[in-house]
Amino acid sequence: MTVRDAGEGTLLWQVEPRPAPPSRATPTLAGPTLGFDALPVPLIELDRSGTVAVANRAARDLLCIEPGETPPLANLLEGLGRSVGEWLGEAFAGRAVHRPEVGRASRAAGDIFVQITLDRINAEDDARLIAVLQDATELKTLEAQFVQSQKMQAIGQLAGGVAHDFNNLLTAISGHCDLLLLRHTVDDPDFADLEQINQNANRAASLVRQLLAFSRKQNLRPETVDLRDTLSDLMHLLNRLVGEKVFLDVTHEPGVKMVRADKRQLEQVIMNLVVNARDAMPSGGRIHVTTGMSTLHEPLTRDRVTVPVGDYVVVRVEDAGTGIPPDRLTKIFEPFYTTKRQGEGTGLGLSTAYGIVKQTGGYIFADSVVGEGTIFTLYFPAHDHPEVKPAPGKDAVSPRAEAPATGVILLAEDEAPVRAFAARALKLRGFTVLEAENAEAALEIATNPDLSIDVFLSDVIMPGRDGPSWVREALESRPDVKVVFMSGYAEESFSEHQAQIPSSVFMQKPFSLSELIATIESLLS
Repeated sequence: MTVRDAGEGTLLWQVEPRPAPPSRATPTLAGPTLGFDALPVPLIELDRSGTVAVANRAARDLLCIEPGETPPLANLLEGLGRSVGEWLGEAFAGRAVHRPEVGRASRAAGDIFVQITLDRINAEDDARLIAVLQDATELKTLEAQFVQSQKMQAIGQLAGGVAHDFNNLLTAISGHCDLLLLRHTVDDPDFADLEQINQNANRAASLVRQLLAFSRKQNLRPETVDLRDTLSDLMHLLNRLVGEKVFLDVTHEPGVKMVRADKRQLEQVIMNLVVNARDAMPSGGRIHVTTGMSTLHEPLTRDRVTVPVGDYVVVRVEDAGTGIPPDRLTKIFEPFYTTKRQGEGTGLGLSTAYGIVKQTGGYIFADSVVGEGTIFTLYFPAHDHPEVKPAPGKDAVSPRAEAPATGVILLAEDEAPVRAFAARALKLRGFTVLEAENAEAALEIATNPDLSIDVFLSDVIMPGRDGPSWVREALESRPDVKVVFMSGYAEESFSEHQAQIPSSVFMQKPFSLSELIATIESLLS
């Protein structure tokens, strides 16, 4: 406002107009916000239609948005478990704010997972949402590994249960076959058929042992092994594993020495490597497995490992498959790492092989060329002389070969076929056998003061009370009785219980007639 003198027009005073008050509307990110693009936290603003109105540089890099591009959020994310539109609608209504959701960035080359938290930034009309993003790839990877671990644990428990049941069946099959062999000589026409049954039962037992090795960690049982014999025994199974399109070629160089290792675990290493070679050649090809000798006069250093000077048995598994890129080759022995597609591998095969080889005192290396193939090389310390083991003979357990044994055995076994075989075998040898179908019946017999008992022979897992439970109670009144446990599970599954019972012996099912008799007689000798 300006005021002047009426006569002279002189300026008396002037009032400047008051500036208009600023708008009270909440600003959005779409305007020129100072430093928004340089913020280290990925941020995007969404309008009512679910379109990205603005995104800072960190968000554009994470979601692969071109500068100036305003795509719908539905084109940038997938795998939320519901539609993006439904999710945004709930957020505009105030029901899904501050609640993180994880989806996969659909434009990313690999598996990039993004955690998104929404909030409203315009309180008057709820017209816009702000989304705070976070790279959740590592979190989702750890979650996937945990889920895979839980899945493998469940499969392992299932495998252990199946192995236990199969071991009971195989004990009855091979045991009764042994009983038949006692009544037949080599000249008998049925002898060859019985031997075939026995050999196939032993092969089945070997497969079950692999199930047990998969289902739980087992202690190594090292022995002197001839790798040529081991591979020869595995050939039938390996040929079945590789299929019809892949040819397996096994070559042994002359003069290969023995190695000291757990034969069962060593077989698992070879199987894992052969299966990996097969998978690397989906169109078929040839797998070369060779054994030979190598003498290191100087330490061999590679892959951050030094192999000492000495004589080594070398095993090579070579394929002509797709090969492994150099950036992945350094990770192949890590647990859960796999170069196979989703659902085709667990990522545990090579890590298991690596652990077994290291436990055995050996070394494993991998060389690969993309498009040409991969070679796994295993070094095992060589042993010059095999162990001398007494050859088990069936005549040794035959009642016709030796004088009858003496002693009273309390046999507790819930599986009727296994109990029938064990009882009959022991009686044929001359023992007196008291049979019990469960722990309660065994304990009732053991508490009878009129009975003399020399050995408790008990299954570990039975309905009701388990074997170690009733044996501990029975030993309170009979502390001098010897104890033999038998189980289709691994010995380690109840090692703590067994440790509480001094001088107890364990027999892994399936066991032969010879093993049963030898175990009982060794306790009573």
